[in-house]
Amino acid sequence: MLRTTQAPQRRGAGIGVALGAVYGGFTFMQGGSVQDSLINFAVPAVLLGGVLAFNSLSGNNVYVFPLDDAKNRLKVDFAEGIFKKQDVGFVARLNVDGTTVLDGRYSGTNGVIACIDCQLRNCEESQNPRVYGTLPPHVHIRNLSVDKKQRRKGIARDLVQEVEAYARTTDAEIVTLVVDDDNFSAVNLYKSLGYEMESIGSPTAQPRFGQWTKGRSIMTKIF
Repeated sequence: MLRTTQAPQRRGAGIGVALGAVYGGFTFMQGGSVQDSLINFAVPAVLLGGVLAFNSLSGNNVYVFPLDDAKNRLKVDFAEGIFKKQDVGFVARLNVDGTTVLDGRYSGTNGVIACIDCQLRNCEESQNPRVYGTLPPHVHIRNLSVDKKQRRKGIARDLVQEVEAYARTTDAEIVTLVVDDDNFSAVNLYKSLGYEMESIGSPTAQPRFGQWTKGRSIMTKIF
């Protein structure tokens, strides 16, 4: 499942209206009065639709893509920035032939078992023209992924430290990332590396950080 912001409020409202129409129509077909049917239509349409629309608009919408759309979204999220030289990426590879490990699990990745990518922001050197709140020049960690068979071996820590080493070669003053508040393993990893955590779960975070999402926090490390 991937997050998307494509017309989120309209989709949420549409779901509410559709469910309301089904519920109201069922009530009428079962012998309910017109008034009861309208009430049973209005409650899901207004309440549920409103909640879903707000949830989507605040960044918590979850949508299951068709396969082709998912492949394109993965390309955009994980690779396009690197091709455009807006992002910098690092990978972890096995020291042995990937075809011999775990029945060839990594033969298709040429031995790559983990990756991380980051972006220089709010800096004249940056290839990304967007401004992110009032943050100083910073390197933002966008994606970190370690194959589930290779976790708890210190690989994620090593990759984050590679990003920090890269950041020190730029004009960045801090390293940032955004994490789900309930992703305790990630939160603990970054805290152990010296990152501080601050919620971006309300609209008041928008001016400072350039974003806000319910249930998420920004983590920062000052050099």
